[in-house]
Amino acid sequence: MTAEWKREVDRLYALDREDGFAQTHALGVINETIGEEAVIVCAAGSLPGDLHRLWRAGGTNTYHMEYGFSCMGYEVSGAFGVALAEPKRDVYAVVGDGSYLMLHSELVTSLQEGRKFTILLFDNHGFQCIHNLQRANGSDGFGNEFRYLEEQTGRYTGEALTIDFAAHARSLGAASYKAGNAEELREALLAAKTETRTTLIEISVLAGTNTDGYESWWNVGVPEISVSNKVNAAHQEMRNKLAQARVY
Repeated sequence: MTAEWKREVDRLYALDREDGFAQTHALGVINETIGEEAVIVCAAGSLPGDLHRLWRAGGTNTYHMEYGFSCMGYEVSGAFGVALAEPKRDVYAVVGDGSYLMLHSELVTSLQEGRKFTILLFDNHGFQCIHNLQRANGSDGFGNEFRYLEEQTGRYTGEALTIDFAAHARSLGAASYKAGNAEELREALLAAKTETRTTLIEISVLAGTNTDGYESWWNVGVPEISVSNKVNAAHQEMRNKLAQARVY
């Protein structure tokens, strides 16, 4: 099993897409670059699942994950707390753009305190974890992508919003970098190590390139009766999964 897991991690860490930067590839570059004693902090979205499945921890007390309630916005404040407790370690907040926009104000506090950590911001234009979950349970998805409202459809089906997270971090006084491929990310990570103040790396990744499937599934209450055939099918699939679930 260990050998099989290692092969799967290697495959996903090296996943090279022609249409953009895969999220698992970005995590592989980070895992290989930040050092075995560096601490990562994460909380919400698809990233905790990816890290749980793929991350190769090198040292003790280097993997800080909030699994219980998927608290969006915890990442930045949590990483600042770890930086206060572990001043001699490199500390990284691994966060999606949705969670970052919910709560990032402790970035400013870290500048006040002179306590550096690095924010690794995965920009996939919205709350893609929940967007994927919606579509996997009979919905066409609603309200979870950062897109413009289109008059023709009355829905958020327009072009993706362009948010310059690196510029935002600089406006607060932090250092910042951008990365859209493995080489740029590796260079940004190495440059961030030399910074003396809190640093943000904006990482543009393709939506839907997180880990998925395997034997795990999310028990979502899908309506039993609907005018949508997709919802009815999703409800039946939920019942099938529940019948296979082990009771603890």
